[in-house]
Amino acid sequence: MKLEWMGENREIVRALIRYANLYAHGQGEHLAYGDGEALSPPEWQTLECVLEFEGENFNMATLAEKLGVPASNFSKYVKTLVAKGLVERYQRTDNRKEIILLPSEAGRALYEKNSAPLAREWAPAFRLLDRMTPADRQRIREFLEEMARGVDLGDRRRSFLKRV
Repeated sequence: MKLEWMGENREIVRALIRYANLYAHGQGEHLAYGDGEALSPPEWQTLECVLEFEGENFNMATLAEKLGVPASNFSKYVKTLVAKGLVERYQRTDNRKEIILLPSEAGRALYEKNSAPLAREWAPAFRLLDRMTPADRQRIREFLEEMARGVDLGDRRRSFLKRV
């Protein structure tokens, strides 16, 4: 059956789904990062998120939302990173319920040491993006965000589906 409703976008959607499935398949694996340190891909992403938004003072719920993971999962990843000495937790003085995360020196060093191989591995994909205009990259980002809204089970716009 031809999926005509996707039109010329079918191959892009197929490639996106293939990437998502391959990526999801590896989520349970722990990758060793020298010095005996091993992190799962979600733990690595959590460390990366903490590093990326360091200084923004976002709470854990906001960081979980930026990654697109449930807050409970994010908390579990943070707990592991704190136990490994890679992330530090702080309470806000004006709201003790809000936890702010900062990378430790060990977390920063681990990321800096191990992001170089990732940069080399992803370089061909980034070179393709480098050939695009900023407007093209913005449209791709908007497309991916709209696709994410379509699969977000908390999104009530999916009223045409009924859970069984």
